[in-house]
Amino acid sequence: MKTLVIGAAIIDIIMKIKRLPKSGEDILCSETVSAVGGCAYNVAGTLRGFGVDHDLFVPVGRGMYGDMIAGDLEKLGYQILIREEESDNGYCLCLVEEDGERTFITVKGAEGRFRPSWFEQLSQDAYDSIYVAGYQVCGTSGGVISDWMAGAKGRMKEKRVFFAPGPVITDIDQAVMERILSVGPILHLNEKEAFDYAKQPSVEDCLKYLYGLNHNLVVVTMGASGTMYYDGSVMRQVPAYKTQVKDTIGAGDSHVAAMIAGYSKGLDTEQCVRLANRVASAIVSIQGPVMTGEMFEQQDFAPYILNGCSKHTNVEG
Repeated sequence: MKTLVIGAAIIDIIMKIKRLPKSGEDILCSETVSAVGGCAYNVAGTLRGFGVDHDLFVPVGRGMYGDMIAGDLEKLGYQILIREEESDNGYCLCLVEEDGERTFITVKGAEGRFRPSWFEQLSQDAYDSIYVAGYQVCGTSGGVISDWMAGAKGRMKEKRVFFAPGPVITDIDQAVMERILSVGPILHLNEKEAFDYAKQPSVEDCLKYLYGLNHNLVVVTMGASGTMYYDGSVMRQVPAYKTQVKDTIGAGDSHVAAMIAGYSKGLDTEQCVRLANRVASAIVSIQGPVMTGEMFEQQDFAPYILNGCSKHTNVEG
């Protein structure tokens, strides 16, 4: 069986700066790099590293950026499932400060305009896991993707559906959010996103609030404080791994992807989160959101899959 990865491949223009400029201020960039990125592309990179069979369902446009993305995907061996002839792909300006914190400015392109006809080629029976990126359910694409998900609600509930709303969580149309939550996806988000949406006084309260919406596992990443999750009965905090942070681009994408990989290899939830914390710590120690195959081998994640569960920190639920 496969994992279906729904979202975007865009061009990341990464600019390293000392700090964010104030309004009207001029600052210098110390380094700039352009590469293919996007949440779905980043997720696929980690799945590829773990050898998880998957399809990457991302629109690839025509133009400078679309052609760059197409060349990259073909080089990696992906079949391009959506070729949008009428527009180019978008790009993301990633401002990375000295401490590794990142700020994004995204310009949407073909990846922001999903069409119902694109989904006609998909057989949901071919997939046991589905990942959906939050950026792609903003705007008109939200209705298209959520309708497809809700239209097969019965079959969706038989699969592991992972929904990572991302920083645009409060911009997603309420009706779209309700349709997505109706299929009971695993929610994966960071601490800020959880507080922004749930508006609760603590992470624990946010987890309980969000569980009341999806009635399934909720995972909240908290940077150096680790990850906390709640499945309706168990609330647990799994510590982070210490690392030297270079930039945090792709940290959340690698984390949810590692959880997908862990489940596909038979790990339980805590083992998946522990593996995901380890993978995310590796991602933030390099520049860019995806590890090469060589980098992946050097990290040696196998013990986290083979050894399974170790000590954990409990938090009362």
